[in-house]
Amino acid sequence: MDKILYLVSFKYGDRFGDTNSGNCTVFIKKGDYSESEVLEMFIKGIKTSFSFRNEQIVITNIINLTKIRRELEE
Repeated sequence: MDKILYLVSFKYGDRFGDTNSGNCTVFIKKGDYSESEVLEMFIKGIKTSFSFRNEQIVITNIINLTKIRRELEE
């Protein structure tokens, strides 16, 4: 498998000033990335999935679902 599946939890402010939360799955191709590059990929995945444009996104939790699946299969 050349991609890793993550479940990313986040909070965002909507146009009315309310804070909302959500979850999104994000696939990242395996590679040697810096922490900031990985966070940018998560944010890009969230914005794409939810059609966000200028919303401020705060990532609150990241779970590696590929690792959990692998451990359950053992």
